[in-house]
Amino acid sequence: MFEKILRKVPSALAAAALGLVLAGTAPHGSAQAWSLEEAAKPYAGSEVRGICDGYAPCLAYIELTKEFEQLTGIKVKFEVADLQAIQTQFFTDQITGSEYYDLVEVISFSSGVFPAHKLVHPYSDFTDNAALRDPDVDMHDDIIQSVLKLCCISEGVQYAVPTKFVMPFMIWRKDLATDGEQANFKAKYGRDMPLPPREFQDFYDLAEFFTRKKGETLAGKVLDKNFYGTLMPFKRHLTVLYNFERVLLGMGAQYVNDDGSVAIDQGDTAVKALEYYLSMRKFSPPGFMEGTWDEEYAEMCNGNLFVNWSWTDTTPFLEISDDCPASAGNLGYGPNLGNGLTQAEAQGWYIPYSAQNAEAAYLFVQWLQRYDVQAKTMPMGGNPSREDVLRMPEWQAADWVNRGREEVVLHNIDNNLLYSRPNPPAWLAWGDIIMEELSAAGAGLQDAETTISQIGARMREAASE
Repeated sequence: MFEKILRKVPSALAAAALGLVLAGTAPHGSAQAWSLEEAAKPYAGSEVRGICDGYAPCLAYIELTKEFEQLTGIKVKFEVADLQAIQTQFFTDQITGSEYYDLVEVISFSSGVFPAHKLVHPYSDFTDNAALRDPDVDMHDDIIQSVLKLCCISEGVQYAVPTKFVMPFMIWRKDLATDGEQANFKAKYGRDMPLPPREFQDFYDLAEFFTRKKGETLAGKVLDKNFYGTLMPFKRHLTVLYNFERVLLGMGAQYVNDDGSVAIDQGDTAVKALEYYLSMRKFSPPGFMEGTWDEEYAEMCNGNLFVNWSWTDTTPFLEISDDCPASAGNLGYGPNLGNGLTQAEAQGWYIPYSAQNAEAAYLFVQWLQRYDVQAKTMPMGGNPSREDVLRMPEWQAADWVNRGREEVVLHNIDNNLLYSRPNPPAWLAWGDIIMEELSAAGAGLQDAETTISQIGARMREAASE
């Protein structure tokens, strides 16, 4: 899939050049005589080695490295990998000293791990250097604060800026909610079809109703293959860790307390949340035990699902008509279920102490945070963590392809629905524990109550509580 997405970036960049006029100055315009070109002179000819995941913002940044190199003479070379693989590889490399990166995309769950092991620079190492600091960019205040807190700050110290604001939300196939299907839904459930779904029961009923077998009719057409209401992944992967957190938050629970202590097994809410998550298996494709966000994307792209959970970085590709004709132009967007609380999710750009070209890496990251550069990434699938960019009038236009995505992101911001998860270093072990236990439950090896109890006990043991 990564190769297919990469082919789309140059055409998206051309669309940006034709369709956007970004002539305004950044909000932090300054008359100081600082220039990127001058700041970069000591590092010209060096190469920044980075690693990031294979979705929209990363791929946009890879395309933009050409512009940065022309401005600075600094080369930027990225490897593309799965987010979970990046964490494992980075930590292993740091321990063994076998390979070093200058710039690494780190998941929010690890945002306390690498600082605790003194493996990454605090950003003050760079922002305190006037020769490096762009007066048009505030690497702290320009960013949505709940997002920055989640991904990039540990023990009150900033160690990164977001690579992207990858907020989760709901999507569904609005073209399949025909008048006939809505009438049938009302006849079966005694109420109007709940779009957008707001409650967990809404999601359940929609997933149940739209699950059909080959030969049955869907939206007036006879199906030539099975159709599924949703896809609930259970692979031992980051997807199940993130997805289950959506259910927990929406039902009023969370993995950890605000002080970083274990919360998941306090009360019975998490058990109910997991019972609900497990109930979605019967409306999912048979491969749910191997499902990740790649499969979520592929199944929606291929027209096999009605309603699903998505992210700001994957959804733009579902709107590309050449690749995903079933979903492109046919998606509805809505906030998460229940109380609507959702992760202020982001990964962060971390610069290791082992980096050979740390200052050059910082200049690249700082340049990416510019108002004009962040705006340029939007038609390339980007999802900035700068609110001033998210609120640009271009993204409110009726013909903006990702308008629905931007609307739900701003809905969460405006209604204070963004959750910043505590990030103690214990997450290095906790994430693996939760993924392992949830996957075992998905495989039918244990019930919800046993799973939650074991998660809580193992998390406390790992943290020595």
